[in-house]
Amino acid sequence: MESITAYVISGITTLALLLIAALIANSINFERGSRPRDAARRRTWYWVIAVLNPVLIFVLGYYIFRPDANVMIVKRFIHALSIGAACGFVVYLLLGFVLSRIYKNGKIGHWF
Repeated sequence: MESITAYVISGITTLALLLIAALIANSINFERGSRPRDAARRRTWYWVIAVLNPVLIFVLGYYIFRPDANVMIVKRFIHALSIGAACGFVVYLLLGFVLSRIYKNGKIGHWF
């Protein structure tokens, strides 16, 4: 049961951070001129949030949703939380890549 909670935390956090990255990308205006920097800013924000994703998953799970039970249950939860954080990072990258290819002519297309 605790491992399911860890994976749900991972999935919800990943999707929420991907939504935040999309909102940030759409809030950065297109720049005109010979050397626009808007694409680099969108890409930077995407990767900063990508790095924060597993950290935030682990911090949320460990400090807020950690079960108050015996040591074995907590160890299983921490193990599942670690796997969930790694999977959340991979899913964030995969969904970000897919979205950047779907919206390749839009602002999200600058992520990769």
